[in-house]
Amino acid sequence: MYDGLISLDIRGLFSFGFYSYGFGFFFLNLLAVTPFFATNNIEMIIYIPRIITSLFALGSLWLIYKIALKYIDRFSSILIAFIVLTMPGFYRNALWFHPDWMMTFFIVLSVYLFTKDEFSYKKYFWWAVCSLGIALSVKLQAVTFLPFLFLYIYYDNFQNKNFDKFYLNIKLSFKSFLILLVTFVIANPYLIHPAGLKVFIGSFLANMESNATNHGLDVKVAMIDKLYNAIDFYYLNSILFIIVFCVALYLIFSILKKANQKTVLPLISLYFVVNIAYLFLMVNKDWQHYYLTIFTVTPLLFIFLVKRYEKFKYFMLGGVILIQVVTHMPEYKYVLTNGYHLNLDKQKSIELQNKISDTLISDLKSHIVKDTNILISPFQPFDFRKIGLTFKNIPVINGPISKSMFDLESYIESSSVKDPSRFQEKEFIIISKSDIYFNEVELAKRVNKQGYKEAFKIIENFNAAGDLGYQKFKENEYFYIWRKKK
Repeated sequence: MYDGLISLDIRGLFSFGFYSYGFGFFFLNLLAVTPFFATNNIEMIIYIPRIITSLFALGSLWLIYKIALKYIDRFSSILIAFIVLTMPGFYRNALWFHPDWMMTFFIVLSVYLFTKDEFSYKKYFWWAVCSLGIALSVKLQAVTFLPFLFLYIYYDNFQNKNFDKFYLNIKLSFKSFLILLVTFVIANPYLIHPAGLKVFIGSFLANMESNATNHGLDVKVAMIDKLYNAIDFYYLNSILFIIVFCVALYLIFSILKKANQKTVLPLISLYFVVNIAYLFLMVNKDWQHYYLTIFTVTPLLFIFLVKRYEKFKYFMLGGVILIQVVTHMPEYKYVLTNGYHLNLDKQKSIELQNKISDTLISDLKSHIVKDTNILISPFQPFDFRKIGLTFKNIPVINGPISKSMFDLESYIESSSVKDPSRFQEKEFIIISKSDIYFNEVELAKRVNKQGYKEAFKIIENFNAAGDLGYQKFKENEYFYIWRKKK
């Protein structure tokens, strides 16, 4: 994207890879780090996007307070916002480069604007729909907020059990859908081009397959694992979760009582219950960030209990905070010491990382020139700047290695753009000895077994100096290194 920006290459600008995340997310971060790309300041390139993510997190927290303040007193609103701060997931998701907090901010902003509209369907309603459209354009997961919008529009029909203004509500629904669609396309203009639309659809289908297969692992994630690994660990204590779930069900059915005042709480409840059901029943993953937006707005459901039990509100909210803090002490330590990494046991010490990097540099340094490109396993501690290379020279192997990563003909055949100028010749191919190809237990869990079988054939071809054009160059304690045959 950076190369596309500075060279005014539109195709390059839209080549950001992860099309389930919106162009706007990547472009905002690109603009923020462009000066550091220009000066090859990799530390700031990594650091600045995390600052941006943290700002969206703090903005979401402020909006939760403002929404609560519309219904209850100031101190109770502060306590409800503080419940979000007791969730380890708040910090976990602020520490990595991911669009979840940006998406969450615009969804929470949408909720805030809906509370400002107060079911009048005037200017704040349309601003709320636009905010939801931005959230959707940041990350497609925001589509799961649509039940909230649906119930907001048809609230009177459900509450009064009639079809009054039903035709007007259908028109309102259509206009809202049109705004969402237009906002989504404006924020992701590559969709206008057939090639861009094709890539987006392919990315969407791949994401759906990932949800069904646990990101390519041949395992079934049980609901109890999702409850513990995602919700209890990162968000709400299991007992509090069950209480909130029951409150949400009650609020959903309360819509049917005509005497009840209209609020957004039943709508938040519907969003909460529908999403928990979807993630528990339809998504074969226990990835915690899928739950971030849900549990950012969930503390607002305590507004119902605060108003219901006015005399005990501070004890109740204080008790929730105390339970959260006490039961999540190990998780705070895990998140705040481990950052955005997933598994402490797999992390390498700084000393070991430096040793691995120095070993690789020692093997390569006398064979590297300015434009040397190296295809390497992901997540490797390799300080390539010490040998005069930049990030552009270090493409990473995503998934099983395939011919399209290093062979021009195969690249053009598999690429949707068919542009040979975008292909990089790789002088070296480096695979970590700890990679999945050499771990039979992990390999057996993969759904794409055929892809890894083909990858292993490629590795065997390299070792035999076969017709793929690479031969064994060196092997050290950590890596296998192959070099292009002369």
